[in-house]
Amino acid sequence: MSKAKWSGWIGMVLALVFMGGFSLVINQMTVQQFEEIFQSAFPTVLKQMTAEAALAQFQTLGAWFGFTLLALLILVSVATMLVRYRNYRKQACVLYFLTGVVTLIGSQMIAFPIAFCFFLAAGFCFLHRDDRHKKKTTDTVSKQGGVA
Repeated sequence: MSKAKWSGWIGMVLALVFMGGFSLVINQMTVQQFEEIFQSAFPTVLKQMTAEAALAQFQTLGAWFGFTLLALLILVSVATMLVRYRNYRKQACVLYFLTGVVTLIGSQMIAFPIAFCFFLAAGFCFLHRDDRHKKKTTDTVSKQGGVA
């Protein structure tokens, strides 16, 4: 596998674990569980608003993460198919870059380390040298009697 695919799939696994885990846990949580867990972590937030309102905000963030995760799954899958089966590196570069931007916007800039994996994959696709094309050209020239 190429570096671009590895970077993209590492980012996808990180997003699946962290964003998907957060989304799953927060959206299954009751108000009482929320108060027990988050009372010590966010005492000022829970003093300014009711626990129900705070849980609703966290559940909204969890839903945002879940929607973002679905978009990431689709974009990374398509980009990986373009790299693996078709070798369309420039189109895959655009999709990996778009995936990084979607990660940043969808996580409200919280998941920037995960987005970095996608930007890294886009860079690997953009800077990829196609050695097969060069070898094919020199083989054609040598078959025609030229110097290889």
